[in-house]
Amino acid sequence: MEKTPTQIVSELGSRLLQLSRPNKDSLVKLLREVANTLSQIDQPSATNKEKGLKLLEAELRPLKKSIIKHGLLKNRDNDVSLLVTVCVSELFRILAPNRPFEDKYLRDIFTLFLAEFSELSDTVSPYFSKRAKILETVSRLKCCLLMLDEDCLDLAHEMFNMFFSLVREHHQQSLINQKNIKTQQRKANMQQTQQSLFNNILNIMTDILEEEANSSFVVAILENLVKEGEDTTSASAKLATSLIQSCTDRLEPFICSFLTSCFMEKDSIQTNLKDSYHEIIFKISLNAPQMLLAVIPKLTQELLTDQVDVRIKALNLAGRIFAQPKHCLSSYGETYQDLYAEFLRRFSDKSAEVRMAALKCGKQCYFANPSGNKASGVLTAIQERLLDFDDRVRTQALVVACDIMKFDMKYVPLNLISEASERLRDKKISVRKKALQKLTEVYQDYCDKCSEGDMTINDHFEQIPCKILLLCCDKNCDEFRSQNLELVLSDDLFPRLLPVEERMRHWVQCFAIMNHIHIKSLNSILSQKRRLQNELRQCLTLWRKAKDDNIEEVQRKKKSYFVKLSACFPDASEAEDFFQKLDQMRDASIYDVLTLLLDELSSTKAQIIKEKFLNMFGAKHSLFEFLRILSTKCSPNIFSSEHVQCLLNQLCGSTSVNTQLKAPSIKLLLVILNIFPSYLRGSEKQFLKLLEENYSAADELTVVLSKAAPYISANFGDYYPVLERVCLEGTRSQAKCAVSAIDSLAGSSDKSVFSELCEMLMDSLLGGRNIPTTLQSLACVGQYSVLAYDNIYEDITSYIYQVFQAEPSDNQMPCDQSSGCCNSCKLKIYGLKTLVKSFLPRHGQVVRKIDDLLNILKKTLKSQGQDGIKSCEDTGANVRLAAAKAVLLLSRKWDLHISPELFGLTILMAKDSNAFITKTFLTKLYKLLTQHMIPSRYACAFSFSLSSPCRDLQDDSLRYINGFINNATRESRTCRDLDQGESLTDSPAYMIVFLIHVLAHDPEFPSEDCRDEHVYARFCGPLFSVLQVFLSINNNGFTIKETTPFLFCIFRAIKRAEDAVDSRKTPRLHILADIGYSAVNILNSIVVTSPQAPRSILLPSSLYSLTSITDNQNKAKSRTQNALEQSFIERVVHIFQSQISTRCQKDSLAVGSQDKVLPPLSGNQIETSITGSTEASKNNTRCSRKRTHLGEHISCNSLSLRTVESEIPIKKLERHNTCSKESVEASLSNKITSSKHSGVVSALKDISNHGEAIIGKRIKLLSHTDGCFYPGTVEKFNSKSNSHKIIFDNGDVELVCLDSESWETLSHESMGQEEILGKETESFGSRNCVPEICHTLAKADAQKQKTRTKQQNKKLPAKLNPPAAKSKKGNSVSGEGSVSEVTDTSDNIGLRRSRRQRTS
Repeated sequence: MEKTPTQIVSELGSRLLQLSRPNKDSLVKLLREVANTLSQIDQPSATNKEKGLKLLEAELRPLKKSIIKHGLLKNRDNDVSLLVTVCVSELFRILAPNRPFEDKYLRDIFTLFLAEFSELSDTVSPYFSKRAKILETVSRLKCCLLMLDEDCLDLAHEMFNMFFSLVREHHQQSLINQKNIKTQQRKANMQQTQQSLFNNILNIMTDILEEEANSSFVVAILENLVKEGEDTTSASAKLATSLIQSCTDRLEPFICSFLTSCFMEKDSIQTNLKDSYHEIIFKISLNAPQMLLAVIPKLTQELLTDQVDVRIKALNLAGRIFAQPKHCLSSYGETYQDLYAEFLRRFSDKSAEVRMAALKCGKQCYFANPSGNKASGVLTAIQERLLDFDDRVRTQALVVACDIMKFDMKYVPLNLISEASERLRDKKISVRKKALQKLTEVYQDYCDKCSEGDMTINDHFEQIPCKILLLCCDKNCDEFRSQNLELVLSDDLFPRLLPVEERMRHWVQCFAIMNHIHIKSLNSILSQKRRLQNELRQCLTLWRKAKDDNIEEVQRKKKSYFVKLSACFPDASEAEDFFQKLDQMRDASIYDVLTLLLDELSSTKAQIIKEKFLNMFGAKHSLFEFLRILSTKCSPNIFSSEHVQCLLNQLCGSTSVNTQLKAPSIKLLLVILNIFPSYLRGSEKQFLKLLEENYSAADELTVVLSKAAPYISANFGDYYPVLERVCLEGTRSQAKCAVSAIDSLAGSSDKSVFSELCEMLMDSLLGGRNIPTTLQSLACVGQYSVLAYDNIYEDITSYIYQVFQAEPSDNQMPCDQSSGCCNSCKLKIYGLKTLVKSFLPRHGQVVRKIDDLLNILKKTLKSQGQDGIKSCEDTGANVRLAAAKAVLLLSRKWDLHISPELFGLTILMAKDSNAFITKTFLTKLYKLLTQHMIPSRYACAFSFSLSSPCRDLQDDSLRYINGFINNATRESRTCRDLDQGESLTDSPAYMIVFLIHVLAHDPEFPSEDCRDEHVYARFCGPLFSVLQVFLSINNNGFTIKETTPFLFCIFRAIKRAEDAVDSRKTPRLHILADIGYSAVNILNSIVVTSPQAPRSILLPSSLYSLTSITDNQNKAKSRTQNALEQSFIERVVHIFQSQISTRCQKDSLAVGSQDKVLPPLSGNQIETSITGSTEASKNNTRCSRKRTHLGEHISCNSLSLRTVESEIPIKKLERHNTCSKESVEASLSNKITSSKHSGVVSALKDISNHGEAIIGKRIKLLSHTDGCFYPGTVEKFNSKSNSHKIIFDNGDVELVCLDSESWETLSHESMGQEEILGKETESFGSRNCVPEICHTLAKADAQKQKTRTKQQNKKLPAKLNPPAAKSKKGNSVSGEGSVSEVTDTSDNIGLRRSRRQRTS
């Protein structure tokens, strides 16, 4: 009969018991048999378990006794110990729940268990499975609880720590990757074993904690929960986490107590865990957040502490807690809700560092739960920080917002995109730069997703390129100039491999939301790209042709090109150096590649050429980055012929673009082709089809066609029918563009087409078909083909003149409510424009007379249409406006034919009663002046609207005149810097000459007997206003110190001239000159001491003329009588000052800091100005009484008055009429002010001869010819001739009979003041003298004078040198005929008194 396992164990136990001293081998053999047999014994059945246990215990008793007898529980041999442990664990399993050994042996047994447990780390050991089995048995039978019962707590702690050290991640990997495991099944078994091992350990530790939880166990758990180091793995942390989850209720009091101590009494805690309490809270919150309900309020309090670093740490912890996926705060009541609310408040913390930390935490929170119930609050907080007052916070918020957009682009809030893109307009450059970088990355991702079909076009994302373009408007930041943004558009905006079709989709959508500012910025970038390419083409041509680099001219041209090209680079100075190095390399292959890039129209091919070119040098080459940028700027990368072809295919193809996107598509096409018309090459057929189908954009398309004509291969016959139809049936703007396109496309053999077109247009005109368009077409034909137009000129003129004289219909309603102009008057205006344009041809010259047209314009402006172009009362202003505009346009080429009267009538349009008409006229005027298309004299029209009662007109005029002055001064400065010479007539202040003449002929000029200061102040408002502007500007090198002497000279010159148009208006000129002179004195609060005034002023001979000496002598007294009193003039100026004083500050703010209006002088300042310097300055006016002679010639029919120092006595005065010799020289006078001087001089009187009594006295002598006093000293008295020898202040000596003269004695006070002010006036470098008209001297004397004049001119600043009869284009006062050079000599401008006798 076969023995049972129990019997076998009993026998083996007995045998072992009988051994007195068993050796290892026998012991191992017996124990192995026992272990194997024990594993076959099961527990008795539950029905009779107690009896069965007693029987088993009896049979197993020999084994237990033998184990105790031989001390096997303490055996140190590994093999024996392992087998004993297996046997003991089996005994525990079989006899459970009874204890197999007495209590006194349990400690040894647990020690034996721990020893085997410690070997579980050796997963490759052949005994690993046995040890794992022991652990499983201990776990299942809860043997560890006996440790607590038998006071083996220390062993329990040891086992705790041992288990944490056992569960390592590399143990699991060792199990999985065992080399002796050859099948997946065995690997799966080992993984299961490992998982069982972990569960058994967890069960043992859980049982202990449930039975006996204490702080030691908690510390061990927390240490492993947050332990960091090289050997730390997720397994120990996982075990600690599992323990916390399993024993939450048992561990919560201990953990909460510990964490509370960390918050409240951190310094009293001895363990190192006190520094890791935030990490502990975070780890616990992941799996047992309910355990922290008592701790979270303490964390909330930390968010409110005053210490910034503590708030940041608490904020980071809160952010990590809320950033966990699948974490629902609402499950744990209000505690976490309060923490979340305080977390959101930290986004607006007073500390910038805290706000930045909150932004980082907010990003992680959103990434974890983008669709969570708290995501919207986080996004709102992030969006608000985009407007933070600290630029660092705004930058961080921008980075976070862009990261969120890239993470969840499809569902990101649209307002967040808009707010983030607004940072491109941030006030801080650093924020704008970061915004540019991050938003381009976002836009690239967006384009990729759209290309892949993951997203659709979104207008909010398309705002990003629009906002990038607005960076061009930032003139104060070099980083955002068009040079840099070109590289952004070409390299960074779109993904490099994005197809052309996709790019054009986005560009079209951008144009759908762009405004004119965006398009202007894009045009600026593209225009600069085109300029660089054009300059580089010329430079490459020069490089190839230049064979001798030593030629100075070639080097100068190269340098000029390098400067221009470098200006298109981000760093101009560095680029210029690189161009120099490139020039020194003389590598023809580089020039060839650059030429290829410039000629290439395809972006794909250009990219291939560029990559090959850069690979030739390599990234380490010193010129690599420079050549990369240069090749990028040469390439058609932003737009190319492929982009144009794609657009045209979409517009003309069967699958046309969306109707709403058709207009932006055409707009984009026009922008590209206007800058790069050559890109149309290869798409001519599609463009023709587009032109035929889109009449609404025909004008822009025809303009593009005219530009692209030299680059495309188009058959003129294909395009002409379309263009002809536009000329006959289109709008006026379309017709204008169509004629231009015909001229561009027509070859030399096709020019006869204009004659045929003229005949068709005349038939249409006479037939009354689309008359406005027909007139426009005829006008444009007249500009492009003078010959064809001349053939029908009489017929057109006859028709238009009939239209002019047609009576307007009374019952005709206005067709244009904005302008209020009826159809009849509009037709007359169109006819006028036709005639005007015919006299402004683009090719050829007009031989027709323009007098009839000018006469009609004059009558229209003068009589308001009654004798000129007839118009109805309501629309007469529009006709006058058209006439004034016509005069402005004609002045480009016909200014010589425009009479002073017509000029004045045109200028007076600026004071028209209709504010809309006036504003339109001024806008047109300023545009023409800015483009240098009309003479600068028309700028005086701004003066009338400066004194307008309409505030809007005042602001516009002030802006216009300041713009004109600044532009004119800048150009004048440029000419001076380039040593091209400078004419005084080019000075913006020269407009005063024309303004005074217009005012003198104004019908509203006050009557001769008028002495009402208010009337004069109101009438002279334009003069005062423009003087106020000139004395208020300090910009572009234009200063008051330069302007004031020039203004004085103008007024003095006008005082000694007569009106060339109507001599009866001469007194008016002089009155206005006096008023202007005094106004400058009073309005100018700056004492001018340094600049030199010009020696002569050129006055236009068509407006001013000089009088003979006899006339001057006869009219000297009459001029004095007609002139206004100085006190009256001063009161007039003061009234004007009081009128503008209230608005000076507002005007200065509107104009800008550079155009600030000077505040008016106070009463005391005015009195000081009058009494302190006037008389002394006047006393010096005779300090240079030198003889004059004829000087240099100015022009035909010109007079020149200039004072020159000479020792040659005067000859008989004689007037010369020859145009080549008729010039007179005069001296330069000092600044003249008022003549009042209280208590300074004695009364003016005739006195008897005092003889020798006045020798040594200071007197001033009155000149009968000019009414000026000249100071001097009486040196001798000749009793025989009854004459006194007088030495004047400049050294002149004369013998004068004082009995026949008017003179005054000077007091000591006046002499002192005269000496002081004399020094001040000498600083001007000017001399006060009286002019004379003389004969032409001998050639030697003339040459001597010429040399001396040159020497004097060299001493003057370039700006004040006499002009060289030259004028700049656009700024010249052309059409003045000849000019009269009138010398500015003294305050009473006139020919100097005759000399009596000169002593040597």
